[in-house]
Amino acid sequence: MCRWGSWLRLICALSFGWCASVAAFASPPAHILSLDLCSDWLLAYYAQADQSVTLSPLVQRHPLPVAVIPRPSHDGSLEHVVALKPDVVLVGEFNAFMLRKRLESLGVRVLSTPLPQTLDDLGVLDRTIQTLLGHSPVMDSFKPRQLTSLAKPHGRLLLLGPNGYGVGRNTLEDNLITQAGWVNYTEHAGHVRLDLEAVVSNPPDAIVWSAPRYAALAHTFAQHPVLKRAVPPQRWIQTDDWRWQCPGPWMYRLIEQLQP
Repeated sequence: MCRWGSWLRLICALSFGWCASVAAFASPPAHILSLDLCSDWLLAYYAQADQSVTLSPLVQRHPLPVAVIPRPSHDGSLEHVVALKPDVVLVGEFNAFMLRKRLESLGVRVLSTPLPQTLDDLGVLDRTIQTLLGHSPVMDSFKPRQLTSLAKPHGRLLLLGPNGYGVGRNTLEDNLITQAGWVNYTEHAGHVRLDLEAVVSNPPDAIVWSAPRYAALAHTFAQHPVLKRAVPPQRWIQTDDWRWQCPGPWMYRLIEQLQP
């Protein structure tokens, strides 16, 4: 049973299994180790200077683009992780299946974090990571003030990804779009492969697309001249691309950046 106050009882109600796993610790784990990039970012962001945290090798290539305390990383091998003797290993529900199963078979405590599907889920994730680290969860400074309800939405917004995929309903991204006052252009659930002709014949009111650093075939859909004519440059919204990569408190800033 969770015993950390009313806010944690809410977390228990929303994610009972994971909450029970976190609550099982009588005190914060002395050493927490991450197996994936998004867990890296959360631990690096929330851990204090005196807390022992080891990050995955992915953080060397994809560092958190906000100021954090430098942390050591492991090499991703079973041998190295076991040698570091972590009290708990943190990993996203869809990552490092083989490694985490081997660790569990060796008696290592592994906590799998669910992928947030809504902003409420994101709040649960943020507060639970802080609890795991022994902090008293607080409202993050990145979180925007509650937006007043709009009499009329800004219009239909297309969140366009690589290879011509749009981000649809029942996703965290959809929650961010609607919280910012838009209607999601992609009406189907999940990630949907778009038809260029259909988009051009019925264009969205605006498009979110992060300009790539390098040329790639995955970007040809977004850079097609027909799409550029259908949705002129002033209706392409720029956001910080890295904020979409991993769920965390940094995503709240996207709500402000999506304002027209």
